[in-house]
Amino acid sequence: MSPRARGGRAACAARVRARARVRALARAPARVRAPVRAVPGSLAALAMLLLPAAAPAQDFASPAPPAAAVTPAAFLERGLPDRRAAFAAEALVTRWYEVPDLATRAVALAAGWRSVRAAAGISRTGEPELGWTTGAVALGVATRGAGGALRAAARRDGAPGALEAALGPGAGLEVGGGAWVEAGAGITLSASAPQIFTRGVSPPLERGLEIGASWVMDDLSLRLTRVSARGGAGAAQHEAGLALSAGPATVWLEARDLPARGTLGLAARVGALAVAGTVESHPVLGETVRLSLVLSPPPGDRLGFAEPGRAPPHGSPPSPGPPPRSVPP
Repeated sequence: MSPRARGGRAACAARVRARARVRALARAPARVRAPVRAVPGSLAALAMLLLPAAAPAQDFASPAPPAAAVTPAAFLERGLPDRRAAFAAEALVTRWYEVPDLATRAVALAAGWRSVRAAAGISRTGEPELGWTTGAVALGVATRGAGGALRAAARRDGAPGALEAALGPGAGLEVGGGAWVEAGAGITLSASAPQIFTRGVSPPLERGLEIGASWVMDDLSLRLTRVSARGGAGAAQHEAGLALSAGPATVWLEARDLPARGTLGLAARVGALAVAGTVESHPVLGETVRLSLVLSPPPGDRLGFAEPGRAPPHGSPPSPGPPPRSVPP
């Protein structure tokens, strides 16, 4: 075996051990985690080798309130297409765990024609020595009552001594999909399995089946989600989100377990431009900040849930019809 190959295998093994250590720290009780806070340098070094082990999204994690319109990045991340057949562009950045060099930057585009929906994007995470580049595509269909899509993401490690794999040095592929259906009374059910098939270098984050239910009434929305461990190896994660809209602004709160943590989000729209941001507090690794800028046609309502010509969500007042014609005597 060549020295370069041995170096690549050693680097890969070190990264795997570091990722396992961060996962253990994230699930450790407070009495075990307390001494770790005294060595932030070591924790930062470990965090730079791993994106959030217990997070449901990664390369294209887009900040959005519960039951909001699907952004291009969210389409790529979960394989859940938007109801509307409209062009949209999104730019986003995520800074993980207060580590300056651990950031994800991404751009994504989405478009639709009749019932067909498509999206593509590219993202970059971390520095050249420890980071990777991801390209993703998604293709599916959506109607007023249901939708589904397939998504695929290819990654390439930026490390010079990347480990040899079936798809090339440091290269990996994952394929999955998702679907949603309206159940009536403002309720929408969804399921997403973004990693049904993987090949090459393992993804930095293993993602299992995500099952969710959202409910919208007027300016209030609620979402409940269960994310299972991939392959059944580990406990499932649970999430809950509550959002309230007032005019062009929306504020929401989210809560997750394993470990317990919360997220505060704020979004606003002016015409075709929408801005959103979230701050998530992790009890061990610190805060994660997400920001996004979306250019898309304004949705049919403040939550981005209705489209022109469609009845508003349950509980919303009906739109006024045309004035009655005057009949000559």
